[in-house]
Amino acid sequence: MSKSEVTSYERLVYVVYGYFILLSAAWLVLSMVYGKLFNYWAFFTLAVFVMQAYYRHRLTNLILGILGLAVSIFWLLEFASLGHQAGYNLFVTVMLSVFFICLISSGILIFSYTHLSFKDR
Repeated sequence: MSKSEVTSYERLVYVVYGYFILLSAAWLVLSMVYGKLFNYWAFFTLAVFVMQAYYRHRLTNLILGILGLAVSIFWLLEFASLGHQAGYNLFVTVMLSVFFICLISSGILIFSYTHLSFKDR
């Protein structure tokens, strides 16, 4: 196997990058359209994942995965609590699924640190 071949796990990591880029871009656009303000957190998240997709730094994958895992767990529990109090409407159900996918994506980023580190050897 040559070094230029892209493995299926690397493709999966690129799908995760794309998911987080689209999610943060949607967050940025929605906050500008509905809130009439520039969301610095959404822009920062978008910039970090665009740079990460370009540079592909393995340690940054680990850091982003750990941070994303913590944030995903927090917001998943927050929306589960909201759904328990107010009833599971469409918004709560969609947000639960978004943060559940974020949870899985963060796990993929965490395991990409070890999986892609052994690929070079």
